[in-house]
Amino acid sequence: MITFAGNMKRGLLFFFFLFLFSHCEKIGNSRPDIIPGIEHAAISKEIQSLPGNFSGSTSKPMLTKKSAKKRKKRSISTITNSNQNLHLSGVPSRSSDTTFVSRLKRLVSAGDEPDLNEPISREYLFTPTGAEPFPSMISLSREVFLMINFDNDILDYTDRFFTNGIKIEFISPAFQMNPASRLLLPYWSSGKNYYGLSLVQNMYTPSTTKTGGILYGDRPYAAYLYVGSFKITNDPVHKFRQTSELDLGLIGPNSYGEWVQRSFHNAVPTNNEPLGWEYQIKNDLVLNYSIAYEKGIISMKRFEFLVNTIGNAGTLYTNFSGGIQVRSGLFNPYFANLGLAKKQILRDAGLRKTQFFIFLKGSGKLVGYDATLQGGLLNRTSSYTLPSGEISRFVFQASGGISLSVNGIRLDVEQFVLSPEFHEGWWHKWVHVALGFSL
Repeated sequence: MITFAGNMKRGLLFFFFLFLFSHCEKIGNSRPDIIPGIEHAAISKEIQSLPGNFSGSTSKPMLTKKSAKKRKKRSISTITNSNQNLHLSGVPSRSSDTTFVSRLKRLVSAGDEPDLNEPISREYLFTPTGAEPFPSMISLSREVFLMINFDNDILDYTDRFFTNGIKIEFISPAFQMNPASRLLLPYWSSGKNYYGLSLVQNMYTPSTTKTGGILYGDRPYAAYLYVGSFKITNDPVHKFRQTSELDLGLIGPNSYGEWVQRSFHNAVPTNNEPLGWEYQIKNDLVLNYSIAYEKGIISMKRFEFLVNTIGNAGTLYTNFSGGIQVRSGLFNPYFANLGLAKKQILRDAGLRKTQFFIFLKGSGKLVGYDATLQGGLLNRTSSYTLPSGEISRFVFQASGGISLSVNGIRLDVEQFVLSPEFHEGWWHKWVHVALGFSL
């Protein structure tokens, strides 16, 4: 009797686990298109693996028409199969497979790579079949640039106020995967995205560096160093450009502004050693966010007129500005690219390989906070800062220069002039030199 009961118990357990296993298998297979935790980056990686246009390379393998057609079909099939196992933004891919494949084929033929960081691109690619409200999409540029910017007032025979600035920018599609890029402003129309990182160091001194101690009523010594993550969206159809940037760094002695200026002055025998850096703005956090818009108003063959607006908010600067820019000469349309490109890309787009023009800029800025004058927001122990009432709340800035670019190399030389930033300040001038390379 005990043996029969034991066998009966084992039999019931067997059928129970058999039922449970089959039931779980049905649940698992009911939604094969959803795998939680897989993001759109996986699809982006698959898209980048496509031959030809999606690879970002100008060199193409030697393929026959038949083999190329088979390879393209194979690539599209690979992405489609991957899409069947992905869940994007809560939208099941099963209902959007047909739309995804058809739109993907159009992208392959057009040579575009969608930027899946942009909501509008995801919506375009994965909207269910029959619901296609707009043809807009933002593509990812595969171009790579290096830009080096240098500012100094030595060419204007002065050594005061904004006395030196260095900015190095590197633009590459690899920075699309930078976590900070998710915090940059999305764009809601068609366009092309450029992602980049920047390294910036700026230095500020009083009206003279030959006198030690604190010069009350003058500008305090200050320097900052930060790394910026930025995205530029170019929209040539609407003649519009949107730029957003997130900066993280520090202001104070740890930015090495004092070391840079002392090293430069000591290397030139005729220069005096700067005095007073021991009273510079103390160490503090730099965390800033900026947004810029540029809009083309007049676009002619030899003349362009643009307007712009820029907003900054954070521990370094809080301000808002608006301005204009005009340029005249031999140039490609301002919103066609970022002002330079490789020779092959320019030829394929029917653009000029050589550009030479003059430009003028002017802007007015409303100042809310300036840490280089008022000290950091978090650390209030600086030996000397200017009180809020001494700050100029409206500042005017103008510049003019020339630009020359040939086959992916660009040189800009620009003269700046700035109205007083504080009540006892003076007008200030400095020269900006920029060198860009299309890699």
